[in-house]
Amino acid sequence: MAAKSFKNSVLSLLGFKSSSVLSPKFLWGAVGAMALPVAAQMMLQSFLGMADVLMVGSLGPTALAAVGLAAKLHFLLLVLMAGIGAGCSILVAQYTGAKDFPSCQRTVALTLMVGTGVMIPFTLAFGFLSEVWVPLINPDPEVTALTARYLMITAPVLLLAQMIVIYEAGLRALGNTGVPLVMGALAAGLNVLLNYLLIFGHWGLPAMGVEGAAWGTLISRTIQLLATLVWLYSSRHGFALRKQHFVAAFDTRELNKFVAFSTPLVINHIIWGVGNATYHVLTGYAGTDALAVMGIIVPIESLFFSLFVGLSNASTVLIGRALGGSRNDEAWALHRFFDKLTMVLVVTLSAVLWFSRPWVVSIFGELDARTAALLFDTLAIFCLLIWVKVLNMIRILGVLRAGGDNRFVLLTDSIVMWVIGVPIYFLAIFWVGVPFLTIYALTYVEDIAKFVPVRIRVGLRYWMKNLTVT
Repeated sequence: MAAKSFKNSVLSLLGFKSSSVLSPKFLWGAVGAMALPVAAQMMLQSFLGMADVLMVGSLGPTALAAVGLAAKLHFLLLVLMAGIGAGCSILVAQYTGAKDFPSCQRTVALTLMVGTGVMIPFTLAFGFLSEVWVPLINPDPEVTALTARYLMITAPVLLLAQMIVIYEAGLRALGNTGVPLVMGALAAGLNVLLNYLLIFGHWGLPAMGVEGAAWGTLISRTIQLLATLVWLYSSRHGFALRKQHFVAAFDTRELNKFVAFSTPLVINHIIWGVGNATYHVLTGYAGTDALAVMGIIVPIESLFFSLFVGLSNASTVLIGRALGGSRNDEAWALHRFFDKLTMVLVVTLSAVLWFSRPWVVSIFGELDARTAALLFDTLAIFCLLIWVKVLNMIRILGVLRAGGDNRFVLLTDSIVMWVIGVPIYFLAIFWVGVPFLTIYALTYVEDIAKFVPVRIRVGLRYWMKNLTVT
């Protein structure tokens, strides 16, 4: 009874009562079932990324640089995959709201065909041409040789990962976040085990070094996809697609609609990925201390954002369903709920991190006094400004995109990043004497610049579109 009273009290604070269009039981159930598993999977991926770096790092700087370069290339393509998957997720959520499951199946089948078509050229370039083009982006012959070999082994991962991303997007849009989490955990655990065995040569296996890390990634991703397919077909899930689903998806009209809808999403993801990489490249010119601090801040940011990525996923699915069922009042109520819940959570977590800064800095005991002090102050700026970035994320990913307002999001992100954010950051980096704390604060300029336009756009309700009838 006390827990129920607490939940109702929080909902009341967020503007909901039992007579609301959405019941407290429904809202808390949605947050628990849809947001937390996605958050847990994001945290798992963050920890896995750090584990890979630590394991390969013991082989020396050349191996670490090679795997790091390969990881960046894979990340840029993963951003492209995520854009394609996002289009699938939004449409499936809306068709679910319209109670049109055959269209959900057609959308997943169509997305699988489009995603595979997009990834085939990159797979061929990684698998057969890495030794030709990798030396063009890195001058070190030892690094390029190891990177090329890693990319050649992991080339099939691009196709495997694209299929996994699409199936995960479809399942989450139906509200099934548990299966992606379980399969992701399986792949992560297997990847770490295979890295241990194949990189260092344990249990009688040969020590393969960087190539062992590549094989570990390929094998774990293969098993993740196979396990997902086995679950789909053995449980006779609706996404256990048959020939007729792909035939239905192979329709010029449907293909053109999907491409027109998804292209702004994909371009948006690419622009974000390239812009994010640009910030980190420019930071390298700010000095060793700055680069060290940014290297620590990035995984902290990833862990911090995990919960809010989960919330934005829940928001996208629930708002998309409401819009697909032409329940605009429900969609608006959901927006208000997630907006206020996000603000409460981000303020609370920021306060916790603020008072935990001495402990966080102490974790990295190898830092010198100057870098440790810089990290302490950088975390303070993070705590004071992160709410802007988080609210923008919830409103863009969880609200505007749920209604297919992709062109506005693309235009806004492109302008604030490449006309305002990156140029200002560039000038600050190369303007002699600008302290790093000021430089770090400038990474939030683009979020501050788009905060008001995004808020106004949400308030105008142009995003309230039923995509199933257009």
